[in-house]
Amino acid sequence: MVTQSVVPSMERCVATWNDQVASRRRGISGRFMSLSKTLKWSTFGSSSRSTSNVAGSGSNYDALQGFYRPDSPEALMRKLADYSFMLRDWKLAQQIYDLLRSDFTNDKAWKYHAAANEMAAVSTLMMPHSISAKTRTETIDLMLETSSYSYMTRCSAPYGALRCLTLGMELLRVRGGSATGDAARWGARLLEHKIVGSIGDSLYKDRVAVCYGTRKGHGAGLWGSRTRKSAMWSIMAAEGWLNLEKPHQSKKSLDDAHAKYGTLKHKDSMFYFFEANQFVQGLETQIENTLYPMTESQATIMPDDLIETSMGEESEDFNSRPHRKSLIGGVAPPPIASLESAPLHGTLIEMEEKDKEKAITSNDFEQE
Repeated sequence: MVTQSVVPSMERCVATWNDQVASRRRGISGRFMSLSKTLKWSTFGSSSRSTSNVAGSGSNYDALQGFYRPDSPEALMRKLADYSFMLRDWKLAQQIYDLLRSDFTNDKAWKYHAAANEMAAVSTLMMPHSISAKTRTETIDLMLETSSYSYMTRCSAPYGALRCLTLGMELLRVRGGSATGDAARWGARLLEHKIVGSIGDSLYKDRVAVCYGTRKGHGAGLWGSRTRKSAMWSIMAAEGWLNLEKPHQSKKSLDDAHAKYGTLKHKDSMFYFFEANQFVQGLETQIENTLYPMTESQATIMPDDLIETSMGEESEDFNSRPHRKSLIGGVAPPPIASLESAPLHGTLIEMEEKDKEKAITSNDFEQE
């Protein structure tokens, strides 16, 4: 249905509107009409408030209700630009949006003016060809600045500025190179406007860190990279997530910062900055305490109740007692094999019999 009905119908509408409306707007008559509108506003717009309605009578914009009629040339050209954008004809879409910017400025249709600048910048960034730094400064930056200013001050629509700057930041980041610096700058500008909440603040700090980290350096020293800035924004994001009681996301951002510092030539450069190092260590301690809190039993144990498990050393004075006589060089005792193995009982009996014989012999000698 999409390929056979919707897309062909959109292509026919684009061809019709481009031939009937946009071609006239690009011609001499269209330029003359735009110039006449500008002169009319500059001549009569500043004279008095009563003549503003007369000056605006030639415009198709309804200032009271704040819209263009559906059959007006401006509305048809806006549909032409939107259809071209949806059909990925970025060049035609950018041209039509660029034509509409001046018309909406002359009619003081500020919502249409802000949206036209936003879509013109997005269409330019969606083109596949490379964009020079001069083009980014003179066209894209100017469009984004004008669109965000109109959304914030003239339309009181901060959500429009948020969408505009977010799209610009991400599309610039995708282009890489020096455009990543512009992307990070627009992300920082978005944080300065304070139109995002506390969660959005931490989220966009992470995105700014990604923008700085996308840029690659040159040579062995990686000259031109923004690794330190990316790590700094990651640390700021970690602090923001921790304040929101989201320790897991905070730990992820802090780990990213450590990984980025690890890619530098001097990996321990953070230790030379005492306050910065102390701040990072404090974040690590808070994250660990939040992720792994102490139990009640561990919290009730006081330092005085802990058992001393360390072993002390004591010196002891020894008395100077005489040493035992050394047996080295002495006469060895007789071997066990040379000892008689006869029982002691037989030897005692023989000795008693000999004593008796001696006694009898002595008695006989005395009788004689």
